[in-house]
Amino acid sequence: MFALTAVLIVCGIALTWLLNPYGATRSTLIDPIFRKIKQERLATPYLLRVAQPETVLLGSSRVLMGMRIEQGERDGVMNAAIKGATLAQISRIVDVALMNPRLKRIIWGVDFFAFSAKWNFQDPNFDARIADRPIARLEDTLLSLNALGDGFDLFKRSLRGRARLTTTMKAEVPWPMGLICDQYVTDRLDGLDVGTPAQIAIQLRQIMYLYQRYEFSQSQLRIFRDTVARIRARKVELLLFVPPMSEYELELIRQGGHWADLEKFKRAIATIAPYYDFAAYNEMAPRDEFYLQVIHFKAAPGHQIMRLLLGTDTSNRNDDARIVAASALWVDAASIDSVLASETQMRDRAAARDSRYSRAAAEALRAPGAGVGAGSFGAEE
Repeated sequence: MFALTAVLIVCGIALTWLLNPYGATRSTLIDPIFRKIKQERLATPYLLRVAQPETVLLGSSRVLMGMRIEQGERDGVMNAAIKGATLAQISRIVDVALMNPRLKRIIWGVDFFAFSAKWNFQDPNFDARIADRPIARLEDTLLSLNALGDGFDLFKRSLRGRARLTTTMKAEVPWPMGLICDQYVTDRLDGLDVGTPAQIAIQLRQIMYLYQRYEFSQSQLRIFRDTVARIRARKVELLLFVPPMSEYELELIRQGGHWADLEKFKRAIATIAPYYDFAAYNEMAPRDEFYLQVIHFKAAPGHQIMRLLLGTDTSNRNDDARIVAASALWVDAASIDSVLASETQMRDRAAARDSRYSRAAAEALRAPGAGVGAGSFGAEE
């Protein structure tokens, strides 16, 4: 009985190694095009070491979902963003990424909420994985029934063949502008634009914890500054952007009394490195069809933003693409004052309107128990 158990365990380990559902081993038995990463905090630390991408995407679930790569890595681009990322965790991801001699650039979606003194929670499981501790790797990737199940799912997708994969799973990264424009149309009526007032109210209450008692942290800023310095020291190109926010989220920040903190954050980043700013009352903010939820933008604008950052073709083939391109404001130490002045004017014009965004935010801020729970933005899987 013991011998049979041992044989079954060895066979399970060998099968999981061969199927390689998280990209954690060197096995190429199944084409990675069929992989679907569902637990990025588990898979990313291992895949980052094995894939050795030329381009790494960093950030929170905004980047994870908004610049979606189902396989985690494709065409030399890896989405290493994780849900609820702290700056300390991103810094450790960067350290692993910089070990890769093929790395050419890092694209980083820099979140305002991550610079709060309160955004410093610990995740021991992630710490063990990013440190590549052997026991964690063995338990996560070889001795896990979840890994074996995900491996079988991967195998079944491969049997169905490439023809059954969605276009977005097969397209080059970043998506071509033709596909992006098609997705703007295809993705309509799927997300925030069809959310009921009750659903939106729930989402607002779930994300309020990001900004309640917000306190801009100099220690978090030092982590960011030191991380940028390490990237530059390795001569790796760094492309920064502040991700788009829906008008619902902007209203939470404004009515919650944290607009000055948002401006302080943007000024601080500008003293360290230039970036594109999308977090304003621009044309994107009230376009609900650009967002999956109150806090997450969709993949079509995300891939267009990626193309813009890379300096590739972003020709405005429809009105949606034009709006995204027009919402990008270049910010550096020389332009920060004029950009913030322009964004203040946009904010004041929006605040003067009695909009559904301002009403929903006001109601959420008045609701008892608002902000309890991390919703889909938290770290836990």
